[in-house]
Amino acid sequence: MSRVLSAEVKPIAGRPTLLINGAPHPPLIYALSDCPGARYAWEEVPQRNVALFYQQGIRVFQVDLWLRDLLTAEGGLELELACRQVDGITAVAPDAAIMMRLHLNPTDSWCRDHRAECVGYADADPDEDNAPGLPRPLVGDGLRPLRASFYSRRWQEWAHARLKDFCIQFSSTRAGDAVCALQVAYGVYGEWHQFGFLHHDPDTGPAATEAWRSWLRKRYATETDLARVWGRPGATWASVIPPDSAAREKAAHGVLRDPKTQRQVVDYFEFLHEELTATILGFGRAVKRSWPRPIVTAAFFGYFYSLFGREAAGAQLAVEAALKSPDLDCWCSPQSYANGARSFGGAGSSRGLIGVVRRAGKLWLDEMDTATSAVGCPWEPEFKSNLNDDVAIHRRNVLQPVTRGGGQWWYDFGPIAGTPQFERYGNCGWWDSPRLQQEVAAIRDIVAARQNQPFRRPADILVVHDPMSFCHTVSHRHPPAEFGQLPFSAANPISSKLVDELAQGLLATGLAFDEALLSELAELDLAPFRLIIFATTPVLTQHDRRIIRDRVAVAGRHVMMLGFAGWSDGDCVSGKLAGEVSGIPTELLRPQSAELSFDFEEHQETIKLDRSVELPVFENNPDAVIARWQDGSPAAVCRSTDKATWHVMVVPPSDSSILRALALRAGCHAFNSHPETTLIGDGLIIPHTIDGGPRKLQWPEGPVIQTTLDPRSTTVFDGVTGECLLR
Repeated sequence: MSRVLSAEVKPIAGRPTLLINGAPHPPLIYALSDCPGARYAWEEVPQRNVALFYQQGIRVFQVDLWLRDLLTAEGGLELELACRQVDGITAVAPDAAIMMRLHLNPTDSWCRDHRAECVGYADADPDEDNAPGLPRPLVGDGLRPLRASFYSRRWQEWAHARLKDFCIQFSSTRAGDAVCALQVAYGVYGEWHQFGFLHHDPDTGPAATEAWRSWLRKRYATETDLARVWGRPGATWASVIPPDSAAREKAAHGVLRDPKTQRQVVDYFEFLHEELTATILGFGRAVKRSWPRPIVTAAFFGYFYSLFGREAAGAQLAVEAALKSPDLDCWCSPQSYANGARSFGGAGSSRGLIGVVRRAGKLWLDEMDTATSAVGCPWEPEFKSNLNDDVAIHRRNVLQPVTRGGGQWWYDFGPIAGTPQFERYGNCGWWDSPRLQQEVAAIRDIVAARQNQPFRRPADILVVHDPMSFCHTVSHRHPPAEFGQLPFSAANPISSKLVDELAQGLLATGLAFDEALLSELAELDLAPFRLIIFATTPVLTQHDRRIIRDRVAVAGRHVMMLGFAGWSDGDCVSGKLAGEVSGIPTELLRPQSAELSFDFEEHQETIKLDRSVELPVFENNPDAVIARWQDGSPAAVCRSTDKATWHVMVVPPSDSSILRALALRAGCHAFNSHPETTLIGDGLIIPHTIDGGPRKLQWPEGPVIQTTLDPRSTTVFDGVTGECLLR
């Protein structure tokens, strides 16, 4: 590999491919963490772990760097720290390529001197955390810190100027020659979440208020138009202020806002997301234009799953502009924290809509940060594992994004987790084990061998989401909680079941699904899909409804409408609008209890919602009902027409056996004879099993693989040839 690197992400054979100096490269990265004691590449323990991964064939490494740590007293740049980070890697990995995560935080003194440019919270004042000692640089991000607002023009100008200077100056150094990618980072933990979004309501500060007023001037031609649409006679640009917490948490229809009476709140959330996306793309553009060679740009972006019910408050929902932009190549996130996702038997799933990202030619990268038995977990003292489980979870987590057309990095908190045997060892990395290092090498070889083959994920289930619909959905702040102990469903009793629980259930069916945005349905090839699920689509325009009628609900396909799907057309909300889509009469009632029971074929499941709100109920046709509330009112109905079979449900079953039975009835293909977590894609079938036992696995048109799985294992099969690649 030449020492002067250029890099790009380019679609090749159906997969977004990382090219370094023109050569395809497995998108598998080892990353040091942000923590003191584990973040600097020249130090003993981090350098050992870099060397271990290099020995297993890993050639891309990531390091964190804070822009504010590079500033001189006069405000210029001093690049010694950046050079030492790269040199620490290349000292033990001579031909390594470096992804640098550059945090764009200004100094604490800048924030104190420019309070009007900082985040405001609707329900609390900012807290100036002056942690003693050597804290993590991102300490307090999730609370209500004093931080520059995403929407501050002054901060953006400050960060742009220094980012451009960094790119120009560092790219001309010997260390800069080894950099292939730059990940721009800000927000909670550098992940572009609104500061304090879990427990508070950002952003109401002066900078955000002025930015919102500017955004409204572009949306509404005149103050008269603004007053008319908002239903606020006499409203002026100058009188506009962000909605308070009470307004944000008020629902009009079940969990939905009314666009007639609550347009101000909907507009505000749309502003937050559209301008956040524009800000991130602006930084990506600055990198592309300032770095003298082709470079890959990355950001934590596109979070959809596992947002603790705070999607509108803290995710990045305005993805459409970024999908079309050349300025952001890699979208990144940690893997899901949803209940059960990381535990043994769970899916180890991603937090983004990877199918959508893949089709746009962007490379999705998961952050794999699940602890191992080598040393334990610093934020989970009760964590326990063993080497056999480590191996199974490692295979599942690393190969999960790979089977979706993406990649991942190992983010190593191990060196700060403790000492495994103090009388013999010092600190070590999470994967500092001969057996786990063998796994790294084996997985790297599997991924590298498939780089030049056409990517294929033969999904026949399509899950349709509209991320921006969460601007119409009410959520509530979480009470203070310990790190890692947040609930998922306090926001409302419905959304988590249409997002996280649905995904976890589908991933454990032994069948394959893909995801699509609502806006893709007009052009996407729908022929492969036998079951199409409208999950988070409460707002369906007349155009959307025509697409569903003419392209989706045809050819005997099964169509599933969940939650409040179709209840709004953007202007009005009613059960009548929803019923017009499916042809199944729908109305809004408050069930006497928040418990419903599914009864489908030989499968039963009871689901209890966290609380009772007004929810859809459907026509009471005994032959069509497959789930009822405790009071007997229908909670799920199935009905066939001459063109399609419709399923309308308040919430879907979370039991993978019921989801599997519904999909098989629709004619979907079973890759695994058993309902359990099964990774499918890139020609691979990878069952992750708790109990083990006899299995029949089959890729469409591939050989039948008769096998017996070990208990608590993850086994990798080539579905096309039938070969077992990793047992």
